[in-house]
Amino acid sequence: MEDFRFKVNLGGMIEILSDHLYSSPNVYIRELLQNGVDAINARKNKGIDTDGCITLDIEEGSRLVFTDNGLGLTEAEIHQFLAIIGESSKRNLTNGRIHTDYIGRFGIGLLSCFMVSDEIRMYTKSCSAPDAPVLEWRGKPDGTYNIINHGTNCEDAAFFNDSPGTQVVLSAKPGQEDYFTKDTIKRLVIYYGMLLPFPIIIRQNGQEEQINPVYLPWEGRETNKNELMLFGNMMFAEPGTDMADTTRQQFFDCVPFHSEEGNVSGVAYIVNYAVQPTAKNGHRIYLKNMLLTEKGENLIPDWAVFTKCIVNAMDLRPTASREGFYIDEVLSKARESIEDSLIEYIQEMAETTPEVFDRFFSIHRMSLMSLALVSPKLFKIIADQCEFETTRGMCTGYTLRTSNEPLIYAPTESKYKQLSQLFFAQDKMLINVSYVYSYDILRQLGEVYDIEVMAVEDWNIEDLMKDLSPDDQDETFDFIRYADRILKQYDCRAEIKRFPPANQPVFYLIDEKALFKRQIMSARASADSMFHNMLDAFAEDLGDDTAAILYFNYENPLVKRLSQQENEQDIKLLVEILYIQAMQIGGFPLHHNELGILNRNILSLMEKGMD
Repeated sequence: MEDFRFKVNLGGMIEILSDHLYSSPNVYIRELLQNGVDAINARKNKGIDTDGCITLDIEEGSRLVFTDNGLGLTEAEIHQFLAIIGESSKRNLTNGRIHTDYIGRFGIGLLSCFMVSDEIRMYTKSCSAPDAPVLEWRGKPDGTYNIINHGTNCEDAAFFNDSPGTQVVLSAKPGQEDYFTKDTIKRLVIYYGMLLPFPIIIRQNGQEEQINPVYLPWEGRETNKNELMLFGNMMFAEPGTDMADTTRQQFFDCVPFHSEEGNVSGVAYIVNYAVQPTAKNGHRIYLKNMLLTEKGENLIPDWAVFTKCIVNAMDLRPTASREGFYIDEVLSKARESIEDSLIEYIQEMAETTPEVFDRFFSIHRMSLMSLALVSPKLFKIIADQCEFETTRGMCTGYTLRTSNEPLIYAPTESKYKQLSQLFFAQDKMLINVSYVYSYDILRQLGEVYDIEVMAVEDWNIEDLMKDLSPDDQDETFDFIRYADRILKQYDCRAEIKRFPPANQPVFYLIDEKALFKRQIMSARASADSMFHNMLDAFAEDLGDDTAAILYFNYENPLVKRLSQQENEQDIKLLVEILYIQAMQIGGFPLHHNELGILNRNILSLMEKGMD
């Protein structure tokens, strides 16, 4: 049986790279830098001393010459590594492994240049022998290539007459000229290669500029906080920002970190402005000093939304697109190490500089509340700082846990509005937990400190009210029966109690099902007729067991006089006015033309007064 070899359609492969693997043609600069870095490291690994350097010579809008003084290639290596898709010059041919110094792994990086150029010309001189020839490789996207041996002297690549290395020459194909301007190339070199440990130089019209500082400010010596902050401001500066302007404080602080797992190091910069807990900050995640991605998923803790991180990983595994990491145990341990560094920083700040922590908490309150729920180490510190709306004003978690009384909460804003005046009048504390994370923090506060935490539904509201005496009940019996009949059309019933404050004539209480039913009916009044049946069906599903009560306060002089009225028409006017006013005060939706009824009843009372 005869064996056949797979054949790769290079044009189709390039289409796959551009449409599915690489995010944009920008990555051709990344791939050139990456190959140059790996070539320089390969030369060092051979024991050949060299001061690594990469240069980019630009002819504005038309041509780029990319040069590295790395290992170079022999003719046999050119055939093996540039003609076989997926073969990598970084791979050990004996065991198939890739040296940890190398960034590239997949043998497809150079193909990205076909996204911006119709031809790749590469000149290379190998370190294998002093008299190694300069070889020219010309590749085309149709899958053809040729090799020219220029001997030891090549006018087109004079750089190699004295030193080994590689030059890649690209000419812009129509429509891709913007990728060959100095501004674009410089921006991409800064973006991808700012942390590379040897000079990257851009040359144009006889002028040259070194792009990178060639060292990491957080490694190899004692860290200077001011230097780290300046570096962060430079790395995350908005386009057009004047870096000489030191008055602009972009970050609150910075936290260096290091993980032995994955050999990951970097700095987390804490932003100086509030960030939503769902926000996704742009990070700078590097692999062996080359930018990999701005997305920190799986490496930066989800809760650390108040940070912008610069991370350099030496031993994590990249995906094929080199725009992310493989998720494995090493990555998970590196993430845990970064998480521990941030938690220790917050813990130390709270214990040693409470005034700084107060300012930090005021900026990032929401994010820190989220963090408290996932970090038992920090829960007590953060929970004590959290503020809750209560009938005794804003109270911190510390105030609540030291109040020596059960923590009673209203689960919704509407319930809190209904009950707050009643609780306030009797100096009872009710807590509003309708805000994000408030309920979870309060519940966990009760668990940690063994405090009773209960919803207001479990609290007998009528315990805050007093029943009338038998004589008073007899006197108000007819009034309550008639008021109950009036309120029935509003899905409400009437009761009479004594409760403070005396200047509050009525108290309206509605359960969640009844409130939802009112909202449905309110929506029905303003909805198109085609939705009426659907809204009616929703209301029917709730049933008739919904509860709404209007409590009349017998301590109130107006209610006492009203209960003694005999004119049923006057009672109806006043009961409806008190009911609708209670609804308005509580912020509940009105329906059945209730606002019109209120206005009509007030006008009727005015007419009576004038008569």
